Amino acid sequence: MENRKKVLVIGGSGFIGSHLYEALADRDVVNMDLKAPDFDCNAEFRQGDIRAPEDLKRVLVPGEFDIAINLAAEHKDFGITRQGYFETNESGSRNLLEAATEAGVKRVVFYSSVAVYGDNLTPSHEDMEPAPINYYGQSKLAAERLYKAWAAEDDTREAVIVRPTVVYGERNFANVYRLIKQVQSGIYFTIGSGANIKSMAYVKNLVAATVYLMEHMQAGAHIFNYSDEPHLSTRKIGEIIAAVLQRREPISLPFSVAYAMALPFDLLIKLTGKDLPVSTSRIKKLCTSTHHLSNKLREFGFAPDFDNNQGLARMVKWIQQL
Repeated sequence: MENRKKVLVIGGSGFIGSHLYEALADRDVVNMDLKAPDFDCNAEFRQGDIRAPEDLKRVLVPGEFDIAINLAAEHKDFGITRQGYFETNESGSRNLLEAATEAGVKRVVFYSSVAVYGDNLTPSHEDMEPAPINYYGQSKLAAERLYKAWAAEDDTREAVIVRPTVVYGERNFANVYRLIKQVQSGIYFTIGSGANIKSMAYVKNLVAATVYLMEHMQAGAHIFNYSDEPHLSTRKIGEIIAAVLQRREPISLPFSVAYAMALPFDLLIKLTGKDLPVSTSRIKKLCTSTHHLSNKLREFGFAPDFDNNQGLARMVKWIQQL
């Protein structure tokens, strides 16, 4: 990159941010987030809320930054209203782009999501028409439109929109972490045939791809899926984890049985208002294929350092050391 001004990372105090700073070790980085990171990193921290235009205008000092990377998102499956998703994902992006325009920043990277595709029955690719089915996917697609429009207003602006699938890796405590802990406990079952594909993104590959795209940005708005290969079935994911942990291969449980076992948890969720790790919606989600291709990025020249077999093994070994 010729311009060596600072990089602004918005929402960088979380899991992905912790790895992105390592990939940007040779850059001056500023992290704007609601809270300071609970890990050591090379980024300067400036507290701010992407939903507050005044925070962005205070942080985005004219002439200081070369590029802004937006990781901020409302993405939980439970307890978030439609307004909550759109305030952060769409309105937050609008605030960022307005502040970037005032500060003279002409390069932005936005982390969207494969959720914009909805329940596609075929593997997704970037030329496919988005059809989000939930507020999260709808809010991400609404934000994408803002970045496209912003880039179209000025032919010197550059925007990259990355649509990652499920991101996993060291320092992540979400779904893949819970899955590994279940296999580790010996109480884990493959639901149904386990043949459905679950595309995944290893975090170190994703941030390396982000840096690669930063270094090869072009005028206009450009969209890239991100997933790693091989694309694994739920059964294969369980088998890989079990092999690294030296546990027995997971036993299959019929879908109807697993669904029936989850019904009491639905009642508990309704009564308590708490997000429990077991529910019928989680069972259905686990058994649904989420197959997303990132051939466009590889054709653009990016080659990841790890495949999914290696990424899962690295995450399992990290958990074993906790």
